[in-house]
Amino acid sequence: MKKILVTLFLISQFSWSQTSIDFEKEDYYYLERSHFLKVELLKGELKIKNSVFEKAKYNTGNALGFANEFIHFDSFTDIKDINAFTQPNDSNKKITVDHFETKDQLGGGVFFSDQQSINFVFPAVGENSVTTLNYTEIIKDPHFLGSFRFGTYVPTQKAIYTVEVPKNVELGYKTFNLDKIDLTFKKKENNKSTTYTWEAENIDEFRKNESSLSILNYLPHIIVYIKNYTVKKETTPVLNDVTDLYSWYQSLVNQIIDTDLTEVYNIAENISKNLNTDKEKAKAIFNWVQNNITYVAFEDGLGGFVPRDASSVCTKRYGDCKDMANILYVMLNHIGIEAHHTWIGTRGRPYSYYEVPTPIVDNHMITAAIIDGETIFLDATDSYVPFGMPSSFIQGKEALIGLSKDKFNIIKVPVQAKEKNQTLVETTISLDGNIVKATSKRTMKGYDMVNFVFDAKFKKDDKTDEEYLNTKFQIGNNKTIYSNIKLDNLTTQNNEYTTEYDLEIQNYVKLIGSKIFLNLNLEKPLSADIILIENERFGKKIDHKFIRNYITKFNIPKGYRLKSIPKNVSNKLEDYGFSFDYKKESDQLIVHQQIYMNTLALENENFEAYNIFIKSLLKVYKKSIMLEKI
Repeated sequence: MKKILVTLFLISQFSWSQTSIDFEKEDYYYLERSHFLKVELLKGELKIKNSVFEKAKYNTGNALGFANEFIHFDSFTDIKDINAFTQPNDSNKKITVDHFETKDQLGGGVFFSDQQSINFVFPAVGENSVTTLNYTEIIKDPHFLGSFRFGTYVPTQKAIYTVEVPKNVELGYKTFNLDKIDLTFKKKENNKSTTYTWEAENIDEFRKNESSLSILNYLPHIIVYIKNYTVKKETTPVLNDVTDLYSWYQSLVNQIIDTDLTEVYNIAENISKNLNTDKEKAKAIFNWVQNNITYVAFEDGLGGFVPRDASSVCTKRYGDCKDMANILYVMLNHIGIEAHHTWIGTRGRPYSYYEVPTPIVDNHMITAAIIDGETIFLDATDSYVPFGMPSSFIQGKEALIGLSKDKFNIIKVPVQAKEKNQTLVETTISLDGNIVKATSKRTMKGYDMVNFVFDAKFKKDDKTDEEYLNTKFQIGNNKTIYSNIKLDNLTTQNNEYTTEYDLEIQNYVKLIGSKIFLNLNLEKPLSADIILIENERFGKKIDHKFIRNYITKFNIPKGYRLKSIPKNVSNKLEDYGFSFDYKKESDQLIVHQQIYMNTLALENENFEAYNIFIKSLLKVYKKSIMLEKI
């Protein structure tokens, strides 16, 4: 039997895991994690199974929560041959798990899901215990081979990924961040099959903070997929490239069975009949879907990929992203506006359709409307994003736009310029003795507006308007009192939102003899943005670019003169910056302040420079004006 063995050693010059891991000092770690994915072609049909093995050790009793284990599956997979046991106190004795409970996985915004889990608890876990789990995952659809992640939430001593395919099955794979670990790759061939094996050792934990970029940007992992298979000299494509992926997606869209669309058409016609331009009509329909179709998430086998017909969504008044995209598609095309189904991944999935032509690239569907030669991305799942702006979590991502049965286009969703996301805060400040009194008007546009309105509607909870604003903006000090608050008509469909309020702040002014010291920076954006570099292994995520403008007018009190004001200062960099300009006009001091962010991410190598920037901003925030009694 002919055998070919190819071995490659991939050793990084630098990696997180190069720092020595003392596994005996870990509360809990994996001794080994391995997957063996085997593809067979039997009687012209693909049979795919993934054998999973996990062995972990508890050095102490501080991580016993990990004894609660679960195995996820859905309608595309079956779980078989589960074997789970504990070996307490480094002994050879095996205490087997004898109770498994299957549960539906609901929550996290999911209205209906076929996601399930098999839950169980490893018995008799304590210090120096070792747990072992192995099972077989049967994969029913060849489009979903999935991926293998070498790292996880705790350190791993050894991780092995093996894939075996017959000679008449062509495998595709794409590796990510493997230069971050010490890895051995082997490719073994014989007359019947090809086996790929990746093996790594001493892999550090991968845990991200809330503000971190997606861990997939850093986690060493592999995505595998079947390109095609051949039976009797006839080759069947699966996922050779994005053309095959689109063809499969299109076959799913073609499964939509539209019933009576009369109501859908009538609504579209009535909404648009008195409007003149296509943009006005598209905006009206988009706003109608935002206002009238409630977003709920479904995960139901192929139902998680096939949009429901527009008539049922219209009748029930709810749907998931695909359903909302489809009803927009139907309504817009009915009134003569070109619109297309569009597949896209959120920013948490750092993949390209050209690199990985599989369903793992995307997890979302929207509508692309073509109006006057402009592609407008419409995502009605975000009930507050203005017409013409994509939802913030798809900025910069590739969109797969279905133009026809066989034609598609891939274009990147534009990252919205900082000028589109502006906040203007106009404040007039006066002194009443040693009490600061101020009136403020805050006008927000773009994502700044979206976030404010969303939070005011859904995160305010039982807080009063005053409590909410105090938490949201942290103006002045903990003695700040709000009054005359205008926080009504919470909508984003007028392209800007304005709120107004008055402030009274005690214990803020410093009186020293005949002098008054007053810090006019009542609000200090980014003041808590120092990055603790030693705690941040991954890049920092920024939701959107923005500009914050503050125009502050201070009424100089009678009997006082302005003795000193801070110098004008600016620190304008490409990715972020600020400027402070002070100008005296008659009996007022006017301060023009601007803070801007012009990037969506800060990588680790830029943290130190960013911290220097924030520290320079904090110094400016500390500057006060001085008044002297005449």
